[in-house]
Amino acid sequence: MNSTKHIRLVAILTSIIMLASCNKKDKPICDIPKNITYKNQVASIIEIHCFKCHAEDVYKEKASRSKIFDYSSLKKMGESGQLVGSITHAQGYIAMPYRKETKIDSCTIELIKTWVDLGMKE
Repeated sequence: MNSTKHIRLVAILTSIIMLASCNKKDKPICDIPKNITYKNQVASIIEIHCFKCHAEDVYKEKASRSKIFDYSSLKKMGESGQLVGSITHAQGYIAMPYRKETKIDSCTIELIKTWVDLGMKE
């Protein structure tokens, strides 16, 4: 192979690699605490993202039977897999928050998943 063809091949391969890397979305770096508790982190997330429909005074009207306004209720949802399934929009679960194509940000999802994985401390 002569040097011109070699240089052209390297240029083409470099271009392909660069284009492929541009299409990948970088996963955000999340600062997840090592000791996640319901009181210190999770309760405020649930209040911000879920209470519009799942607060104690509205869940019967807006959210059917899914009450998650206290620790014990949310823990049951975590144990069943429904909490993580819903916030990650996994197949077989009702996507939450219940707005078309709206998801909680990925770092908040990772924090909740980690909380569940670590045993859902109060």
